[in-house]
Amino acid sequence: MHLAIKNRKVFILISFGFFVHTLVLKAAFDIYFSSPIDHGMTPIKSTKNPPAKRLVFIVADGLRVEAMLDENEHVAPNLNRIRKTRGSWGVSHTRVPTESRPGHVALLAGIYEDPAAILKGWKVNPVDFDSVINQSTNAWCWGGPSIVNMFNKDNLRHIHLHSYDPSMEDFGNNNTIGLDLWVFEHLKAFIEENRRCVKCKKFRQNGNFFFLHLLGTDTAGHGFKPGSEGYKNNIKFVDENIPKVEKWFEDAFPDKSTAYVFTADHGMTDWGSHGAGSNHETETPLIAWGAGIKIERKRKDVHQIDVAPLLSALIGINYPINSLGRLPSEYINTTGETLAEMMLSNVLQLLETFNIKRFRTMRNAIRFVPFRGVTTEDLDGGLNFLKNLSTQGQYELLKVEVKSIMKFLIEGADYYHNYYQLPLLIAITIGLVAWIIYLATFNIHFKRNIQPTRHAKLIRNLQIYLFAPLYVNVWFFLKVQSLPFMYYCYFIFPIMMAQIVTSRYHYVLEALKQLKQFGLKNTCNHLVFYIVGLRFLVQGFLHRESLSIVEFLMAAFAFWSKALKTQTTKYQKILWIVCCIGVSVFPFLPVMQTTFNTPVYLFGYGTWLAIMHNFILPRLEKDPTNKFISYQFLIFKLTPIYTLAIEYDLVGLESPLKYAAFVWALVPVVMVPLSASRIFTRLTSIFIGFGTYYLMVSSNYENLFLICYISQMYAWLKIESKCFGYATLIKKSFSREVREDREQTSDDFRRAFFFVTLIFLGFFGTGNIASLNSFDPMWVRCFLTVFSPFSMAGLILLKIIVPFLFVSCVYRAVNLFRKGNTLSMFCTVLMFSDLMLLELLYCITNIGSWLEIGMSLSNFVIMEAFVIILLLLYGIGYLLTTVTY
Repeated sequence: MHLAIKNRKVFILISFGFFVHTLVLKAAFDIYFSSPIDHGMTPIKSTKNPPAKRLVFIVADGLRVEAMLDENEHVAPNLNRIRKTRGSWGVSHTRVPTESRPGHVALLAGIYEDPAAILKGWKVNPVDFDSVINQSTNAWCWGGPSIVNMFNKDNLRHIHLHSYDPSMEDFGNNNTIGLDLWVFEHLKAFIEENRRCVKCKKFRQNGNFFFLHLLGTDTAGHGFKPGSEGYKNNIKFVDENIPKVEKWFEDAFPDKSTAYVFTADHGMTDWGSHGAGSNHETETPLIAWGAGIKIERKRKDVHQIDVAPLLSALIGINYPINSLGRLPSEYINTTGETLAEMMLSNVLQLLETFNIKRFRTMRNAIRFVPFRGVTTEDLDGGLNFLKNLSTQGQYELLKVEVKSIMKFLIEGADYYHNYYQLPLLIAITIGLVAWIIYLATFNIHFKRNIQPTRHAKLIRNLQIYLFAPLYVNVWFFLKVQSLPFMYYCYFIFPIMMAQIVTSRYHYVLEALKQLKQFGLKNTCNHLVFYIVGLRFLVQGFLHRESLSIVEFLMAAFAFWSKALKTQTTKYQKILWIVCCIGVSVFPFLPVMQTTFNTPVYLFGYGTWLAIMHNFILPRLEKDPTNKFISYQFLIFKLTPIYTLAIEYDLVGLESPLKYAAFVWALVPVVMVPLSASRIFTRLTSIFIGFGTYYLMVSSNYENLFLICYISQMYAWLKIESKCFGYATLIKKSFSREVREDREQTSDDFRRAFFFVTLIFLGFFGTGNIASLNSFDPMWVRCFLTVFSPFSMAGLILLKIIVPFLFVSCVYRAVNLFRKGNTLSMFCTVLMFSDLMLLELLYCITNIGSWLEIGMSLSNFVIMEAFVIILLLLYGIGYLLTTVTY
């Protein structure tokens, strides 16, 4: 009965923890990145006198600007000739995440990534948005299915989508131009068919939009890297077909009223990835020519969302209603009167968005504070001033004033969009701090039976006279302001957590007594030490070198911790320090070295063999299940043959061995439960079992890092076992033995800190994977090459999780040594994690550079995900160390 009650409490706490962290994650998005898309705005037509009748929009997916400019002009001679002699050009600056879907949404809808899309992958925007495509008279689109098919969710009859089969998106295919060839051939056939068709009136209407999505450059970049001939050849192929596309349209429409715009959705790093905010990823070419385009050689940079109003203005259609783009008027060649009309229309379209957000806030807020004190009368006066400038023909002054008011409207829309940001942030902070205090109470063990009746009356009065009125008042204020349902959760959260902590007041009082016995000086020393350590871990998100400092702090524990100082031998201390220093080297190594490096790969593989043969396997000779580990290790030793054969094209990309690779990687994992449940034996089996898969998805120094990482965990096991008086690890098994009277000690906090640190080292040891551009599809080429985001993400995620599983299994062994309560142990870990989470919550920003915005968000999401899946990882570790066939 006692065990059932205890298990129920554990389940309740775990469930409550998932609720809290899910709520905090959702709150972070609502505070900083709630969806910018609104509805109810009136569409605004760009102009009545468009300079072009139709528009051809060409997007070379994954084309970075330097790949075709300056010293690389010979790669794209036709496009460079156009930008110098027949049109306008500049650099389009994208924003993170630099992925295909959000890039195309920015280009065609004029909005940045909807944050809610993080839960939908690359293919779906969770909220319907307006775009140039659905505002056009008629639109025809050709290209990749994941891009063109997302622009007609409502099945509008005037939009015609044509895409190839997803199986063609094979980054292992040497002939990447096949994707672009498909687009050009289908475009040519379409034009030939329609130019001879007398009844095809839609084809000849004004305001038509033709969209060509060219995925070949992106595929070549992933497969061969941007510096390769394969990538350059794909650019050359696109460049060679640009004059052909222009000729096809000019032959079909000899009225010289066709405009052409060429750009890219994102760039690419030197190692063939994208997603983050480096210049290689965020700088793309923008070249425009034809009808309505000013011929000017000077460079004119724009934001990527500015392309949407440019496309709209050229053919005189409505601006996308959610667009935050500002018309780049310096690209357009038309009369001053028409250009003024385009700019004023752009202002009116932004004003629609501004007013929707302003009036909604004004109607609901109990105390309304207008943006910069500007009233409706002020806005009307500003618009009249702009119209007067246009009427008087003062177009240059009008440009200056339009830019000023558009900046004001965009900032104002953001102000009203985030009107409740500060109150929400304060509420979540109070709730999270109360949650950390609540976790701390689970580390308290009473030395005597406590009857918490002394302050029962006071607690009851607080429930009645404090918390009940707070709930009612919060509900009333939220109801009056018609705020969303989730806001009720956010503002009630801190009150609920404070109430829960108050109900456990006797644990708080006992904690204060125990801290007093521990001593003020010792308490302060430990507190400072852990705060400094956690601060460096947070800093590790931006500067991996900080993790090396934490490793040095861990090494120093061998002489600072009383238990380690007195219970371990000199040899064991040296072993621990050497392992800490060895792992500390990796954060200093270059980030994102994803090209296959055969010497480094083989060196890491040789290190695995040396350590296993000389230090690990000899200790298992007396174990009868050692033969299963020998079989696992045999598979491990043969793995590089296949990996190197794939790398050097000795095995065809369509070989049946691709399917056998899954079995080869899975068999050593399936064999784990065949080994004995003794700690040393089972952990070795787990390390080798998952190490085989890791070896198949490694390309550089990852496998060397993993064996050094494992060596540190062996050393950790050794010194912790000595602290509890175990002479050897060989006979100790994964059997549960709990001492209910065991008190929490300072060493338990040290062990939790080691666990959190090792998790972070496993996460960042081989690169800062907080940024999306760390994921290279070439990692999984041993298993598949056809582009499949979810399959690839699964295989890459498994690679990332392997170090986490290892340290979770080891931490379970350490907890078995201490015979302590698993719940109190994980509460300590969660306390450390949530302290870091609280700091990262305040580091999130939605202003500044694109890199700062993306990194601040991804850092928080990674930390939040780490906290949420921590218990899941430990559960998997429990199964791996316990299950036996």
